[in-house]
Amino acid sequence: MPTVPIRVRRPTAHSCTRTSRPAPCAVRRALANEVFPEPRSDTHPDNIANQTNGHTFNHFMPWQLNEDGTSEETLNHVGRHEFGPAYIPRTFKKDSSLLDYSREALFANRTTLHSDGGLFHLREDPLHPGVYYGSNVREFGTAGANQIVRFTGGPKLNAESMVMTAVTHAETANFTVDGATPNPNHSGMYRNPLPMSDGSLVAVHTAETRLDANDGTRAAPRYRYQFRIMSLKSSGANYTADKVLTSGARKALWYWDPDTRVDFDGTLWELDPVEVAPRARPARRSDTLESPERSVLSEEGVDEAQLRAWLVTNDLALIVTRDNTSRDQGERQQPFNLRVPGGVSKTGDAGKVYDISHLQMFQADQIRGYGGAAAPRAGRRVLAQVMHDPKVNNPANPGAPAGSVKLAPDGSSAAFVPARRAMTWQLTDTTGKAVVRERNWISFQPGEIRTCASCHGLNTKDQAGGLQPINKPEALRTLMKYWKQLPK
Repeated sequence: MPTVPIRVRRPTAHSCTRTSRPAPCAVRRALANEVFPEPRSDTHPDNIANQTNGHTFNHFMPWQLNEDGTSEETLNHVGRHEFGPAYIPRTFKKDSSLLDYSREALFANRTTLHSDGGLFHLREDPLHPGVYYGSNVREFGTAGANQIVRFTGGPKLNAESMVMTAVTHAETANFTVDGATPNPNHSGMYRNPLPMSDGSLVAVHTAETRLDANDGTRAAPRYRYQFRIMSLKSSGANYTADKVLTSGARKALWYWDPDTRVDFDGTLWELDPVEVAPRARPARRSDTLESPERSVLSEEGVDEAQLRAWLVTNDLALIVTRDNTSRDQGERQQPFNLRVPGGVSKTGDAGKVYDISHLQMFQADQIRGYGGAAAPRAGRRVLAQVMHDPKVNNPANPGAPAGSVKLAPDGSSAAFVPARRAMTWQLTDTTGKAVVRERNWISFQPGEIRTCASCHGLNTKDQAGGLQPINKPEALRTLMKYWKQLPK
């Protein structure tokens, strides 16, 4: 079973921005020019014009991938609907079929992750494969420490069946306001849980219950948090810190920050413990092309090995969706009554039906600087841009949105995309207006052929009560006919 890490998107840098100063080809862009996942503010002109809600989240979820980096996705499609915050607004305000999401009504028995942070420091229980421990952490102020939680996972466990429970008390997910008396159930801040092969549990702990801060000065800091590796013991339904496992490491040191000399003399933080123990090497995981896609390649006379070799040579991947009109029955925040004009349609109720004609793709370009083009500071972050990688060669799609491919009548899509670059996409109507958006960055490896049966992975059934699509994707057939004509 593979390790399930928390992934932080670090897309490939744009060739024009590999220094801290703007390159000669750099173009100044408006900071408000956001196209992914969608405009953040309700007052954004696009949201006002389209009567859509703004959408923003910064939430870390459990992800899985193979050792070679392929098959990157959230753990068996688990997401905010199962583990996430309590509220997700519907996309289109005037569509009565769409619902604002309230998680408590569906999964009241699960521990709720912070919506301004999420799940970090995952470790699998060596005695119970498929059971993971992690830190339920706020985004700021706690140095990556809060509550320890445990959840049932595993790449083949249905996301609706995954259960998350509290290990340390629910109060440890919060913090004490300065000047207030700590709740008696708050036993401090925890991070880096480590389930051991003898059944015990270890974690990093500080007894402080407030937000971390420097109670000293810049030159002579005195931080509130004192992280130590400790064993945990059972205390009623939860666990609390028990014994310190090391004698500590005390050190006097100094450094510059950046022009102030900082002097520190004290016990150093202890972070990220590991257990040194013999273990059997796990079997290397790899994914094989499934039957519907294999059949298309065979019928079109395409050798899979040759196709993959061509993808590797050109630093590309191939993504396929069998039916973009198929969406999980639990996802009612984005449109689910979908129809390909002249083709397949699926509806979950008698409400508005949306036409979808194109899959438009965006790539992460690391072109957003802090401070603007006139006075940039070191450090950049990504901005979604319409797919423009010159290596990509998909069939022409005249009159369609830039960077898009046409959906086939069976609802399928297939496209070549850049490898080793974070990607996202959206389904659009015939005019290019967004209907359903992907709300995560996804990366692919050279030579990878990735299939999603549905636009939003199904837990049990889709919005029309159907099961996972097994059609042979006609869009892949069209793409393979086109590929065979390309120079090799």
